[in-house]
Amino acid sequence: MGMFVWREVSVDGDIYNIRETRSSTKRGELLAGETNELQDGTLIDLCGATLLWRTAEGLTKSPCRSELESRLNEINAGKPQCPVNLNTLIIPRKKSAKSYGSSRQPYVYLNCGHVQGKHAWGKNDKSESGILYKCPICLVDSSKIIQLVMGMESAFHLDSDTLDYAFNPCGHVASLSTVRYWSRIPLPHGTSSFHPVCPFCTSLLSMDKPYVRLIFQDHCSDS
Repeated sequence: MGMFVWREVSVDGDIYNIRETRSSTKRGELLAGETNELQDGTLIDLCGATLLWRTAEGLTKSPCRSELESRLNEINAGKPQCPVNLNTLIIPRKKSAKSYGSSRQPYVYLNCGHVQGKHAWGKNDKSESGILYKCPICLVDSSKIIQLVMGMESAFHLDSDTLDYAFNPCGHVASLSTVRYWSRIPLPHGTSSFHPVCPFCTSLLSMDKPYVRLIFQDHCSDS
């Protein structure tokens, strides 16, 4: 059996293959040899609401909130700089209207991964392919810039490694293992399709580039 397989469970606990469409009245094939016992990391879809089942043992292997806070503090302590505004950037713990308008709010250029503040340098709104943003560091054009924010729910993190990746398009920051894991799990979407989502906000991830590596201009004042 593959790592990510969806099954239908009856009220009696029997396991079936999923239906051709979720609105179909015809059940899938009965899978008599499979168990309905939940395992750590099992996802449960309840008519569009998806729950994550974690065991006590599984949670002991996940990073705690203080570990994530420590990793986030490490990034912010490096005082990442915006090369245009020449100010220090701070990754917030949650999105808010206040952080959106702040000069310290970091954004990542989608194509190159350079993290900067919000500015108008290199913005081209007259391109035939839509608005383009030219990175002032590497001069690579990106179709968009993404606001960064920390994903603070520890149960969704696989480890407490360096937070140098972000989901596309929502900008939630996590480790490589975490973004790679969730970008490979298709969740039910619509009547018959499946699509990977960000675990922190359930935004549909880009199929072409579900996450981006973050490149900070940090420790600029270190000797």
